[in-house]
Amino acid sequence: MITIPNVIERFAAYYEKHEAWGSLHIVLEDNNVQDSSVEHCIEWAKEKGDTEGEELGRILLLMSKSQRGRLHRKVEEYRNELSKHGEIGTDC
Repeated sequence: MITIPNVIERFAAYYEKHEAWGSLHIVLEDNNVQDSSVEHCIEWAKEKGDTEGEELGRILLLMSKSQRGRLHRKVEEYRNELSKHGEIGTDC
């Protein structure tokens, strides 16, 4: 079973490189959590050669819609906690 704590580091790393969520924008930034939106993101990632976005999209498909809806906030909380401990810059 996929849980947010199991994948948060990977999503946080992707978000650090793609602050507007890159290929996953319509799901994680715009909160369109339906399977069809995730599938669209996977296809978009493939077209762009975004292998990590494609793989994370497949993970999103294994998550519930509720988890998808919470993921952006959880990544922000995770990054804020890391920045408090000096593990990432606050401007990332």
